[in-house]
Amino acid sequence: MAVKLDLTAEEAYEIADSFAQASARVLDYRIAHRDHLAPAESDELEKCEDRLDHMVVMFRGYGIQLIGAKASDAVLELKAAIEIAKAAMEQVEKIKDAIKLASALVELAVALTSKDPKAILAAAKALKTSAGAEKEK
Repeated sequence: MAVKLDLTAEEAYEIADSFAQASARVLDYRIAHRDHLAPAESDELEKCEDRLDHMVVMFRGYGIQLIGAKASDAVLELKAAIEIAKAAMEQVEKIKDAIKLASALVELAVALTSKDPKAILAAAKALKTSAGAEKEK
């Protein structure tokens, strides 16, 4: 039988809040760089914000459940990746990198909806790579 991990309401809220903070950092970047963004770039960043915000509502409303081995590891990696991404978003200089980072945040949120720890671990690694964290190791 598959391992099932139901996060507490507090843990789910904490993760949702981290995604909300990450979305706010994407918004801050978009506003701070609005004079240098092409309309398509601004639109792409805004779409990422919207997707993250929708996921936040879902995680807060329905909670978070993971099914499969390494579920606890996936939660730890998820939290670490979001924190790394939030810090990276404040320091990113290239617009292309900001869009890549915002998109990787969305991919991590989507992976979380799959309930699959392997998908979450892969998305967390990709997010860390987008944030430059994997290069530092």
